Amino acid sequence: MRVSSRFSFSRSNDSSPHGHWFRVGTLEVTSSILFVLVSGVFILSYAFAGALHRYLALNPGQVLHGFVWQILTWPFSQLGLSIWTLIALALIWVLGRELEADIGRFRFARFLVGCTVVLALLTVALSLIFYGPIDAPLLAGPQLLQFVLLLVYIGQYPQRRFFFNIPGWVLGAAFVGIQVIVYLGSRYWFGLIQFVLGLIACALVARSVGLLGEVRFLGQRRRRTPKAKRPREGKGMTPTVVPGPWPKPPSNDQEALDLLLDKIHATGMDSLTAREKKQLLVLRERLRGQ
Repeated sequence: MRVSSRFSFSRSNDSSPHGHWFRVGTLEVTSSILFVLVSGVFILSYAFAGALHRYLALNPGQVLHGFVWQILTWPFSQLGLSIWTLIALALIWVLGRELEADIGRFRFARFLVGCTVVLALLTVALSLIFYGPIDAPLLAGPQLLQFVLLLVYIGQYPQRRFFFNIPGWVLGAAFVGIQVIVYLGSRYWFGLIQFVLGLIACALVARSVGLLGEVRFLGQRRRRTPKAKRPREGKGMTPTVVPGPWPKPPSNDQEALDLLLDKIHATGMDSLTAREKKQLLVLRERLRGQ
């Protein structure tokens, strides 16, 4: 008699960067989903071992005394557990999956780890400048990481429409502006400098893994390739024949769809022209009907 179980664990053998790490039942666990699942485990552990989370939060004084793991564990500390924690994890799940589909699970994992480390190191350095070796938790929970991820998502898709059909770049500017006004109004200079430098550092991390390719203020501008000078035709010159093979136009719908998907993975959905977006929809509907 065979007993079937709905819950099963299987490791992925897929070496593709756009695959998943492993599978739990029917859920394909990617980097963003893994972060949310691990956070869920720590949320449940808070009910039984709340004191443990004091040693997971980023405490500059403890880091200087050897608690270096806090540089990586502060997003999983639940000292400030609230409904906003669940909202932050939901946004990481939704937005993270889309960004991860663009750059792959390896690069997205590097992005999450990189932002976690640079925000922690920046906070420790600034705390030493402003307060000295303060013994207090300064970073805990996934909210700050979720805010960074939201802004990176908006930077990646600035024209993406959100609620009330508002473009993403408008919401991003409003979020950043309101936060800066709050810091200025309360004269909280530590928080203001941490906020601004943290966003710049995380933007550089995102750029290093292939995100924010169209953002120009990060110091990497597109270089214009110089045009090759055409030699003037004169006596004794013969026209040059370039040997083939030459690139062929797509011969069927599947090849045309693959070319559009490659362009989306390379430069994002917003890089498609209006004609290409229309062609993408037509090809998808046509292939579904086959």
